Amino acid sequence: MSLLADGVLDLRWATPPGIVLAAAPAFDTRTAYVATRDGAVAALDLESGAVRWRVEAATTVPLEVGGDLVYVVVADGMRALQAASGATAWQRPLEGTIAARPFWDTGWLMVSFDGGDLAALRAADGAPVWRVALGAVAQVPPASALDNIYLGLADGRTVALKLDSGRTLWTETLDGRASGLTALDEQLLVGTTSGVVHSVDLRSGRSRWRVRIGAGIVAAPVADASRVYVVAYDHVLRALDRKRGHLRWKRALPHRPADGPQFAAGTVVVPVYATEIQGFDAATGTPTLTLTSTGEVAGATRPRIGGGATGTRLTAVSIDGQLLAFGPRIEAPPVPLGDLPGLAVPEPPEPAQPPPSGGADR
Repeated sequence: MSLLADGVLDLRWATPPGIVLAAAPAFDTRTAYVATRDGAVAALDLESGAVRWRVEAATTVPLEVGGDLVYVVVADGMRALQAASGATAWQRPLEGTIAARPFWDTGWLMVSFDGGDLAALRAADGAPVWRVALGAVAQVPPASALDNIYLGLADGRTVALKLDSGRTLWTETLDGRASGLTALDEQLLVGTTSGVVHSVDLRSGRSRWRVRIGAGIVAAPVADASRVYVVAYDHVLRALDRKRGHLRWKRALPHRPADGPQFAAGTVVVPVYATEIQGFDAATGTPTLTLTSTGEVAGATRPRIGGGATGTRLTAVSIDGQLLAFGPRIEAPPVPLGDLPGLAVPEPPEPAQPPPSGGADR
């Protein structure tokens, strides 16, 4: 199934002027969770944009969601809200300033501090499990696989830790600082600020392949069964072979990319710094969509799988802090042409029968 319906998405809803996002939102299958600039966290229905709940919780750090809880970085630590109601599930003070978005994975909550420490909390109640000093901040979202967590550090190191203990498994220094990580079944993909895409072995960290793009990589690569998709600051989307890294296709973007690529059901989606989101066929790179939004896109594009047939299929954040939701174009199906509108015109009368010829009998 394609992400698009007949190749067209229209704006379904946008957050009202009173809700301006302070950070990137978080999502589950039915709800978008947003931190607002007036010091609140709100839950928005993905189908309608309606506010399900709103609580006071000031933050400028992106939210995280998992295990029916929404995780919020607050002034002195972490606060977890019930996703269904917004009620506080737990709140825990933490030593140090949290430097990046928390990361949830199967009951664990990972927290990176500006001093270079990484802490693992039990996600259900916030209880600390372990804390290790890495010497540099994990600035990009981690990736997880094989009961390990993989980190791209600000000093250029890529590190693998055991999830249950924080023990270091391997450390590799790659070309440039990581701009995004993606863990697949057999490899870890690392895009770097120096314009190199690395594929390394999950268990050992040894290189499988590397491709030099020549411009910094935007956010994390994404992949399907046979290709890896990367966006670089040369304004080009590239598809690389997943096994060997060679180029399968590339397409120029019309403007500077606002975020990395997203993939869903055969479509690669890239937001650009304009009122556009570009969509491409994953197999060929053929453009399939130029979606025009109501405001300039700033990133945080997210395809949505599931929902109703005419529901929200894609969300993005505009440069003025609105959350925008797009869905398939709704058009009435064609019907046979019936009676034209207006007054009915009566049928003309039957012509009068002519009188019989020859006159009457006597």
